[in-house]
Amino acid sequence: MFRNKIRYLLLLVSVGFLSILYNIYYMGIILLTVIIMPFLLFGLLSYSYGKIKADLVCIMHLANKGDAIPITVQFHNPTIFPVSCVKIYFTYKNAYSSQKFKRVITASLDYRTKTSVICNLYSQYAGNLEVTLEAIRFYDYLMLFSLEKKLKGELKIAVLPSYCELSDNEILSQNTQLMESDHYSPVKKGDDPTEVFEIREYREGDRLQRIHWKLSRKQNQLMIKEFSDPLNYSILLFVNFSALTGNSILFLMDAILESALSISYTFLRKGQLHYFSWYDEKHGVCRRVRITQEKDLYEAVDGLLQAMPYSQTIDAMSYYLAEFPHDQYSDLFFVTGEISMPWSDSLSFVKANNRQMIYMRDQNHLSGMQQVSQEVLQHYGAAGVNLWPVDIGSVRSDMEQFGFS
Repeated sequence: MFRNKIRYLLLLVSVGFLSILYNIYYMGIILLTVIIMPFLLFGLLSYSYGKIKADLVCIMHLANKGDAIPITVQFHNPTIFPVSCVKIYFTYKNAYSSQKFKRVITASLDYRTKTSVICNLYSQYAGNLEVTLEAIRFYDYLMLFSLEKKLKGELKIAVLPSYCELSDNEILSQNTQLMESDHYSPVKKGDDPTEVFEIREYREGDRLQRIHWKLSRKQNQLMIKEFSDPLNYSILLFVNFSALTGNSILFLMDAILESALSISYTFLRKGQLHYFSWYDEKHGVCRRVRITQEKDLYEAVDGLLQAMPYSQTIDAMSYYLAEFPHDQYSDLFFVTGEISMPWSDSLSFVKANNRQMIYMRDQNHLSGMQQVSQEVLQHYGAAGVNLWPVDIGSVRSDMEQFGFS
């Protein structure tokens, strides 16, 4: 725009010089036109600027990593004047990171019409993508002047993490012991006498021990108690977002989510009911979802995307034990991005037969167990916790390598 102003000044000086050199009527008209033109253009720009409306729209609120996310700005120009140049300024960032990215799009608007300008954004990491429409700048026809409109439109798009079924799984396929449960199947009867599934009329072959004598006397016929089938939620999968900082936070969050969700999805495919839990720092509580069907897994994904990394001083498992002190499990899977000595103490208090800590390591660091000191290994071993390192660049292959397939 600065160059256009220089060009206009050169044009004005040239026309002024010619009007002096050739003192004729037509040169005066041309000089007057060149002088008035900027005022006329600025007036038209101001008029259009005040009339044009703009809205930030996104028809896609869920996306997979790497997919195009169309962000649309809808303009309505009710005036008879088209706008030759409009610049749209976006900023966007992943909610897990403070790093912002900028995009600028140039468009033009026809007169008396609605125009949609689409910008495709991409995210290679899971998380909530926060898109902000910072400003829209309108230019006159000669690009001499511009007016900026601050709109502050905001959108949030959930970028889903990747996960897969871990086939031929040894650890995830092992038989789990049935623990005491307060949850029963609403559709299937069983043999747990502590909970009645339904009461029905007596049929030949029914056991006499199941006759409901009190109700039978009232109904004047034999009534049978059908017992409930307890649901076996004997596995706890806990995701820890503690101490996730630095430039690799998006890599770590991706790896943690992929690892945890792959384990949960594998359980779901094999019909193994389980708990999926994480700490919500915003509300100071642990969220827990019972995974019985695929929609429960989607609910867990939604909750995980809302959760944010928190300080290493927060022992999330201690919060979980305070909320659910009496639960027992056959297996605990603790997925984390860091390892801290005090965590082993809280993990040892979980009533579980097997405790597995799956921790993420940066692929640029030393490989395998070399990242963890011998003291830490011994401390966790004494607490009955098995450590499984997973490279953030090869989650699936590492999980298979360390006994998950």
